[in-house]
Amino acid sequence: MISMFRTDRAMDRWAWFVMVAGIVGMAVWMFQGVLAHDVILFSTDNNIGGIDYVKEQLPGAYAGLWLNFPLLGGGDPVALNCTTALSWLLPLNTYMDWIHAVHLGLASVFLVCFLRLHRLSWLACAMAWLTAYWVGTNFTLVYAGHTGKFGVVMFATAALWCIRQLALSSSWAWSLLAGACLGGMLLEQQDVTVFVGLFVGAYAVFAVGRSVGWRVRPVLMRVVPIPAVALLLAGGTMLKAYAVNVAGVAVMEEDSGAKWEFCTQWSVPPDESIEFVAPGYMGWRSGEPEGPYWGRTGRSAGWEQTGQGFMNFRLEGIYVGAIPVALALFAVAAAVWGGRSDRRAEIFFWGGAAVLALLLAFGKFFPLYALLYKLPVLNNIRNPNKFLHVFQVALGILAAYGLDTAVRWRGETRHPQAL
Repeated sequence: MISMFRTDRAMDRWAWFVMVAGIVGMAVWMFQGVLAHDVILFSTDNNIGGIDYVKEQLPGAYAGLWLNFPLLGGGDPVALNCTTALSWLLPLNTYMDWIHAVHLGLASVFLVCFLRLHRLSWLACAMAWLTAYWVGTNFTLVYAGHTGKFGVVMFATAALWCIRQLALSSSWAWSLLAGACLGGMLLEQQDVTVFVGLFVGAYAVFAVGRSVGWRVRPVLMRVVPIPAVALLLAGGTMLKAYAVNVAGVAVMEEDSGAKWEFCTQWSVPPDESIEFVAPGYMGWRSGEPEGPYWGRTGRSAGWEQTGQGFMNFRLEGIYVGAIPVALALFAVAAAVWGGRSDRRAEIFFWGGAAVLALLLAFGKFFPLYALLYKLPVLNNIRNPNKFLHVFQVALGILAAYGLDTAVRWRGETRHPQAL
């Protein structure tokens, strides 16, 4: 028995080595273009000059930074977060080329950690991180930059791992670590964190509730420290960012219709969901010469009548692949038809999360978002398509369950004597 245990641990170490090597290999392959001499990754919102300017002011800029190039100048502190710390520590070109790969790679590792706690196979874990992070919105937003969103997704996945550990061990240390991850999300980008945090918080209640038998006091004692730690770490930054964002929307308070259109301009039209399985069906991105996006995402209100503003504006593709979608649907179907009882609840949770996130991503094109918009704070956040980040991660988890279920079912069918 001891020898077998040691063998299993050795196999797990080798499996981890192969998995991490695969993630690193994927990162290098996807970003291989920057390996050429004197090539720097281009992204529309990551201005290399601006990043270099801030980098030269660090670490002093964490206390406050005066920008002298806008009209009359302006002051603003730089948030101390993972992204800005890496911009300070890494050479500028290295940061520009690899910051997105670092976030996606770490998110992939944390997702494997999370799924291994659910006893999913290594092959299923690989399907999960490929689907969740290396296709679709969570990858193609590299073109737009948006490093804060990549940081949020990475910390959110780390939080899921910590929450699962909390549910299994009931140790408060995991509550504190999960809170630190949530704080890291808030420091990266607050608006995306609010949307993603709704689902991370729901999973915390779900996982801990199942662990302690849905008793209110034990659930609260384990879950409440998570937002408490997050607020201690990022409360000041969050309040400042909220004040700035609200100021940008407050001018529209008297015209509720204009504010609604402003906040929901980047909604995903439901009919464009075909792009999840049909790459480039609606075009690749706005302004792309070889395949311009011709859909409605980002269209300015009244464009059809006036021709003013954006016909559309989308810089990322949402394709994730027919195989992951089919596996996700298979996972849900197998659970409905009486799959393994220890997995059904998880599959139903992530299936519900995927559906809910997708419906919310439809924004103004579907009534559900109008209900969410009535809530305070949330009615000052722009762009419902941010829920696609949640949808894609949930889809990756479901695809992992679908592949694992299919492989186990095939094994049980071919070798019934093993039962």
